[in-house]
Amino acid sequence: MSTDLQWLLIRKWNSFQYKSGNGPVLSKEKGNLLNVHSHKYSGLANSKVINIYANQDGGVSITKIKADAKPNQVASARTHVNLRRNTGPRRANKIAAAETAGKGYRADLRKAAVARASAVAKAAARTANPAKEYPTKVRGNKKAASASKAEKKEEDVIELD
Repeated sequence: MSTDLQWLLIRKWNSFQYKSGNGPVLSKEKGNLLNVHSHKYSGLANSKVINIYANQDGGVSITKIKADAKPNQVASARTHVNLRRNTGPRRANKIAAAETAGKGYRADLRKAAVARASAVAKAAARTANPAKEYPTKVRGNKKAASASKAEKKEEDVIELD
């Protein structure tokens, strides 16, 4: 079945699409790099699909589906590239560009793939290194006052045997 016919069949009856008020119609399907409900970015209607997402280790995973894949061989139809958590956004961009346009896969998705890989890598770096929280320091007279309060609380405790 051609990709154009698939798009005509699923464009209005798609469980992944959602409408947000006055804005554009969006889509949550895998392989949709911009989450825009259109034939170009659709992960369902296209034969060559690239999916960029965060994996469980905190890194970035890039999955491609081969165009000549057989429907009964799902696992062998996909190729995976896993980037570690400490991979920077610039390297993730380079790998995303190489996986799309560099290998002749889908050059029209290069810009979207680079943007998605950069955003996912930046988000993974933020969650991997959260900001440290330090307790507030008490100085001067307030420190002495809080210490004396703590001592009074210890004296007020009555031990029962």
